[in-house]
Amino acid sequence: MAEGRESMRGNGDATGDTALDDTLELARRRAAAHQPKPRDRITTALMGGTQVVLSIALALQTERVTGSQWVAAAVLIVLYASSYRVAFEAAHGSAAPSESVLVAALFMVPVTMAPLVVLIGLQLIRPDYLRRPHRLHGFLLRAASGLQVLGPAAVLWWRGIDEPDLAHWPWYLVALATQFAIDAVMLTIRTKVLAMPWNDIPRLLAWTFAMDTAIGSIGLAAVAATDARLTALPFVAAPLVFAWLVAHDRQRQLQATLELGQAVVEARDEARADPLTGVANRRAWEEAITQAQAELDASFGTRVVAVAIADVDHLKHVNDTLGHLVGDALITATARALREAVPAEATVARIGGDEFGVLWVATRDEYDGERFHADLVQALSGGGRVGDVPVLASLGTASAPLAESVQAAVDAADRTLVGTKSTQRDAGTPSPDV
Repeated sequence: MAEGRESMRGNGDATGDTALDDTLELARRRAAAHQPKPRDRITTALMGGTQVVLSIALALQTERVTGSQWVAAAVLIVLYASSYRVAFEAAHGSAAPSESVLVAALFMVPVTMAPLVVLIGLQLIRPDYLRRPHRLHGFLLRAASGLQVLGPAAVLWWRGIDEPDLAHWPWYLVALATQFAIDAVMLTIRTKVLAMPWNDIPRLLAWTFAMDTAIGSIGLAAVAATDARLTALPFVAAPLVFAWLVAHDRQRQLQATLELGQAVVEARDEARADPLTGVANRRAWEEAITQAQAELDASFGTRVVAVAIADVDHLKHVNDTLGHLVGDALITATARALREAVPAEATVARIGGDEFGVLWVATRDEYDGERFHADLVQALSGGGRVGDVPVLASLGTASAPLAESVQAAVDAADRTLVGTKSTQRDAGTPSPDV
């Protein structure tokens, strides 16, 4: 095998094939190292699987569905999915105004079908996850988010309450309490699995319960006032419209603030930009870490900070054989590849001669660790070229609060990068022929 490789390196096409094989193998190793952790898989399978099985089992108990109930079910599915697209930020976290839709589903369709309506709505939030790796994990993770609807549905089904009547208010409180209990248990389990800070849990639960109670009251009033007819749907959708208006208004205010301070921002950015690549420099990187930690601490567990450290492969070999101008071009191309591979709001910084950092603060709904890693792997696996030299870089990724802090996540990503480099050296990964 070694003799075959040496003989292949005698011509340019064979050398390109060998470099491509090495690149693909490195990409496969990186992707395999970033799969969901076993504990996360097991927990998600148990919670999501329970939601799927019990939702289907409960739906099979449905005796009759009228035409108007089928229409209501279809509209409620769309509204439930839409509610997660208009989530808005507040002081104590992120809120999706889905509770009014959930309450309406308990009365506008047979109560035995309500969990299935929620399950289908959750899968429609961002269905592009079905095209990614770990599809089953993604499906079950979405399903687990609707586990809390099983409590209210079971209470109302057990009591035979199928029409909205405020005379049943004690049982409505019991149903709401079961939802809150399931929410608390799920959050406790996820906190343990994802290593979130425990001291934020009471405030996060209090915020969630208060929002659900307020928005759920609107849904209950709507179905009670209309006897659960289709005319209730505009009132059920009202909290979604309100949330969209609030989010849209906040966006416009933010845009106005940014425009007013644009001159200051531009001056600051010039002092914090790397002159060769145009991305952030080391000073801006340290400031971004401090800012990300502050956002994480204030988010009460609703934010995730994703970190990546990348190191240009074979830069010394390129500098020694082709000169520093080509090496600088390779560094610039790497920076451009990183910038194009991550969300626009992420920070990309050159933190060393051939080393780059990526920092992305995202909500838990936005964050997809597998996709974040896979996009970077694809960008750094030789898709671009500087002349005949492929753009290749080793990568390490991590996240907080899985790590104890943002700095700890940076250190963890750096250790992963060092391990990847060591593995390449041990495996004898060749430098590209230039």
